[in-house]
Amino acid sequence: MESKLSAVEKMNGLEDVAEKEKVWLGALLGWVLRGDIAQCSLLFAVDYLFLTSSLIKMLDSLPHPRQLVLVKEADDLLKALWSGELCRAYLFLLHNPQPLLAFGDRHLRAWDYYGKYVVVGFSLEEFDDFTQTKKGRKTQHIVGIVQAGSGGEWRVYMNKLYSKQRVAFLSTWRRSHFTRMPNIFPDKISDLLGATLNVATFNFPPAVFFQRKENGEPYVFGRDVEVVRALASAGNFTLNFKEVPPGELWGELLPNGSWNGIVGMLGSGAADIGMANIFLTSLWGRRDHQHFSTPFHQTMICVIMRVPPPLPQWQAPLWPFREDTWQAFVVGFVLSGPLLYYLARGSARSLGKTSYLESLTSSYLHATSMHLQESLAREPTTNPSRVIVAFLWLYAMVMGFSYSSNLTAFLTVTRQPRTIDTFKDFYESRLTIVGLGPTLGSLMETSVNFYLRELYKQFAPLPSHDAAVQSVLDGRAGYITNYHNSKYTVAKLNSAHRTPIVRLMKECTLPFSVGIGLQSNTPLKPRIDLVTYKIVESGLVSQGFKESVWVATRENRMKQKETNKEEETDRKTEVLRVLPLNVEHMQGAFYILGISHLSAVLAFLAELCLACREQHSTKD
Repeated sequence: MESKLSAVEKMNGLEDVAEKEKVWLGALLGWVLRGDIAQCSLLFAVDYLFLTSSLIKMLDSLPHPRQLVLVKEADDLLKALWSGELCRAYLFLLHNPQPLLAFGDRHLRAWDYYGKYVVVGFSLEEFDDFTQTKKGRKTQHIVGIVQAGSGGEWRVYMNKLYSKQRVAFLSTWRRSHFTRMPNIFPDKISDLLGATLNVATFNFPPAVFFQRKENGEPYVFGRDVEVVRALASAGNFTLNFKEVPPGELWGELLPNGSWNGIVGMLGSGAADIGMANIFLTSLWGRRDHQHFSTPFHQTMICVIMRVPPPLPQWQAPLWPFREDTWQAFVVGFVLSGPLLYYLARGSARSLGKTSYLESLTSSYLHATSMHLQESLAREPTTNPSRVIVAFLWLYAMVMGFSYSSNLTAFLTVTRQPRTIDTFKDFYESRLTIVGLGPTLGSLMETSVNFYLRELYKQFAPLPSHDAAVQSVLDGRAGYITNYHNSKYTVAKLNSAHRTPIVRLMKECTLPFSVGIGLQSNTPLKPRIDLVTYKIVESGLVSQGFKESVWVATRENRMKQKETNKEEETDRKTEVLRVLPLNVEHMQGAFYILGISHLSAVLAFLAELCLACREQHSTKD
């Protein structure tokens, strides 16, 4: 009997100790919940053992609006409200950590990444594991309360972001007070204490110039780089630039549902920030894997075209008249020969005279002499012939003077063919349209512009900027890219030549906002957005663009300095003297001479053939 009584007393004593522990824990939680999160709505996520304890009754006296969720397995946490307009706090009272650890890597949208979390019942190792789940790594405020033996002693830890030390000790609670007063929900984003963040990018001037030094280290500058460096300066973190694998660029959705490129590196955690003139778009559902900062720049899509080569100089004799004028002239000349012949012949017969035009050939020669403003070999003998010849002479004089005066000017100029200025022109040209990767092609496919949608059918994605530029220089395609990249490319390619070799198509389309790429649900976003607003207001974006272009073109300017001096001297000398007509200017006339010689030889051969036939027929 005595042994049974002692066992009962011992059990009652343990229960009293457990209740005291709950009281001391309740006092600690009361201090926490009445502090920084006193105005927040509260979620209790508890398991059955905590639900039946007196601790819940003690917490019921708190003034917070609250929700209670009983947790048996991970999916029970889906019943919780993970969003709201007010500040939100979350208290997990769990003897079994497995449901919360499993939930930390599942249902990534069912979580309040900006809420404040208090976890009770875990060991230090279990709390550390939770902070490294997919949700835990991106949550700024997580506090763990770990029991340190009996006697009402509890240790308070918090998670750390972007640091090798994942959990930091704050203070110890002994029964009713802290050994040192802790700040359990500090701002961990405004100052990252020199932490290193990985930046995924690739060479895409003038937004990003990604080059490597002789020792292999990256040398990176550009407009977007200056923006990110300003963010790093404001947030006290360092940058580690990582080049995306060749050809992957911004990233595309793969058949297995994953992503490559910048989106893939952000989604996998290999990079914290992405930059390369990134458009703010949800194309292919990329917002599930990548988020964006607030925009810092606006741009649109333009097309780089090769300047078409000038028309051949041998065509110069045709340039004084337009196509419709030449058509009317040819019709008039063709009709003038028969008209002269039949009028002269008919009027001569009516008067009993002989026509001065013996054949149709002589009539055409007569019309040709008038068009060339040469005197007539024979004078018309009848009045109808004289009338038609007089008017033909006047017509030929007007046409001849007009042609000769324009011809002199056109012989000394280089004439360009009709250019492609709109997407309609581009579509009708049947040229290929190329771009970096498939992203712009997919944006074209969904455009409201009919010609852009049709051009998508002949869109060819290329893996690099250099390959796209080469296709333009070869005259095989137009290169569709953003406005600043196209302006920079045109300026750089044309700077080494006296005459432009590429140009920007006049019509641009698809306006887009440009921002910094971020991991989805990253805690950095609020701070980066705030600093980005200040960067835009300060004018740093435009200044960074100008400085980047200056640095990129400095070496090119130095190389061309002497060449430009010589070219400028030659140009001034050329302006001061009269430009003589060389063989190239007059090649049209020589073409006519060659055609005349060839025609005469063919006519001579034809006459020989006819003469031989007549001789054979006579002998027969």
